[in-house]
Amino acid sequence: MCVFMAPTLAIAQSVGPDTLLAHVRYLASDELAGREAGEPGADSAAAYIARHLQAYGLEPLGTGGYLQSFEITTTISIAPDSRLVLQSARGVRELKLYEEWLPFNFSSGGSLRGAAVHAGYGLSAQDYDEFASHREAVRIAVLRGGAPEDFDPHRSDVDPSPRRKATIAREQGAEAVLITVPRIRVPQRGDPPHALGIPAIQILESEDILSWLSHDELSVGLDAKVEPLRVKAYNVVGRLAGRDPERADEVIVVGAHYDHLGLGGPGSLAPDSEAVHNGADDNASGTSALLGLAKYFAADMSRRPARSLVFVAFSAEEMGLLGSDHFVSNPPFPLEKVVAMVNFDMVGRLREGKLQIFGTETAEEFPTLLDSLDARSPLALSYIGDGYGPSDQTSFYARKIPVLHLFTGTHSEYHRPEDDWQLINADGLAEVVDFTIALVETLGDRPGRLQLIEQERPQVRGGGYGPYLGTIPDFSEVEGGGLRLSGVRAGSPAERAGIQAGDIVVEFAGKQVLNIYDYTYALREHAPGDTVVIKVRRDGEVLELTAVLGRRE
Repeated sequence: MCVFMAPTLAIAQSVGPDTLLAHVRYLASDELAGREAGEPGADSAAAYIARHLQAYGLEPLGTGGYLQSFEITTTISIAPDSRLVLQSARGVRELKLYEEWLPFNFSSGGSLRGAAVHAGYGLSAQDYDEFASHREAVRIAVLRGGAPEDFDPHRSDVDPSPRRKATIAREQGAEAVLITVPRIRVPQRGDPPHALGIPAIQILESEDILSWLSHDELSVGLDAKVEPLRVKAYNVVGRLAGRDPERADEVIVVGAHYDHLGLGGPGSLAPDSEAVHNGADDNASGTSALLGLAKYFAADMSRRPARSLVFVAFSAEEMGLLGSDHFVSNPPFPLEKVVAMVNFDMVGRLREGKLQIFGTETAEEFPTLLDSLDARSPLALSYIGDGYGPSDQTSFYARKIPVLHLFTGTHSEYHRPEDDWQLINADGLAEVVDFTIALVETLGDRPGRLQLIEQERPQVRGGGYGPYLGTIPDFSEVEGGGLRLSGVRAGSPAERAGIQAGDIVVEFAGKQVLNIYDYTYALREHAPGDTVVIKVRRDGEVLELTAVLGRRE
């Protein structure tokens, strides 16, 4: 985009670099231990944000003051009296919980006893099926972890991960699956289990245990006492009434997630570090920007736009946009009153003045509106049209609300312990805040509502790979199993099939769907052009819908 140096937007002194950096330093401090949703550090961050919104004079819109509480499943809890007993011609051997065996994070609970069947590595593909040789029913499957030495790691149709192996075993009729692993990994918080539906057990592949498992006549007694661990998380919500009584019932939402990865775990790009991931850029920077805007607009009634502003600091974004999905599903005011949503996610590492804005093709007016701001800003703007993406604006666009997501770019410290406050460009963050003040003023004062654009996915010409349906998943756990959809892309195979936002997919082409992994695996087993029957649960009724898969870019 073009960049002009004058006239420029004026820096708001009340939200200068020092103030913004102070927010980042607290939120990204070791004291908050990485702000993992449901953990004390995240609760402290929520309380900090709420105190500032109160100090600025915002009206609380939570279920308890400024806090909007909701429940999330962070991992599983394993009862200490869970047992795994092996019996063979050698005798009886009870394995030690946590030392020699443990349920995987995705395991369901269950108790069963019976003969075990060895099925090699448990891999399955068009020309490679280790279950095919077993004519008898496989009730308890014993699988080797990893892949054989001659395995081609570039095969796109074979996934050697434990979850995929366990899913294949379940589809083959197994009621429990035991998989050997080089070391036992304790299920970690921050990795929602998306339960498999049957017990899935990791067993240490020590020489002694492998000798027990190798017996042809092996019986297993299993009591896996597993429950999902449910905890409370909190969005933080405050409102500033608009200046114009006739338009104050309309709302501009300004959002940013404040949670991060805690001590790392599955979301970390340094998964074995077990160090605090402070998430200064992701997303203490966005939360700081949100507080900066709230302070600026609250300081003087004359600064406020005609429409009302609602500031929302979301939790559990890192677990799959759970906080923003809860907000749009349980809004504190009619959602149709929202004119637009502006999202901050990673805005603290401005380099060469480059600011990326996503969602610019979600409203007809956005390109012209942004061009007018670009002409007055020292920032170099670049536009990305799509309203869907891996941040909280997706939850709003799925509800047919125009969105803009501000982003200063990724970096080598992303999702690593090194993402700390010392690397934040405080002056650049202030420039982003200043630009967004002008953006929110323009959105809040313009005379009419924005014209939503429901984007069609660009058609692929001469290339592409994999099947495409066009659904937007909701990552929250569904009682009774299934995958809830938060949205469906306009013009997609899913929309043509009659699939709707809010549907819960329970079966895909004859395969049971209990979670997003089942859905993804089932989709990948097909090719563009395939016709598939998809069963969805809608308003308590199960519907059969037929879709013709497109081609993924």
